[in-house]
Amino acid sequence: MPNHVEIEGFLSPARIEYAYSLACRAQVARRQSFADTGWRAALARDPKLLKALERGAEVIERMSEEQFGRTMRTAAEEEQHKYQQGTTEGQLWRNAYTTCDNGTPERSYEWIYGSAAWLCGYGS
Repeated sequence: MPNHVEIEGFLSPARIEYAYSLACRAQVARRQSFADTGWRAALARDPKLLKALERGAEVIERMSEEQFGRTMRTAAEEEQHKYQQGTTEGQLWRNAYTTCDNGTPERSYEWIYGSAAWLCGYGS
């Protein structure tokens, strides 16, 4: 029996949404410790955090595609809309992953880093 958890299966859309809502509530409550936990992991370029950020971006982008029906378009419609941007949340998670993966995390994504850190089991 393996002694590890496959993170892809563990990071379900419901868990990612919940982690993101925790970050939003912590931000409103001014609980900076939530963001600081993620910030420290981002500075350390933690591999689990990177995987959680990547998976979170994928899941949020897939959820927005399902909600907005982008995958249901015909080829002609897809050509017309190929330069359209994704949703704000999807872009934020993707940018947070990219900056962290490049070794240049940005403080403006600290709450998303906090969400990913929570998904990794760091902090409270």
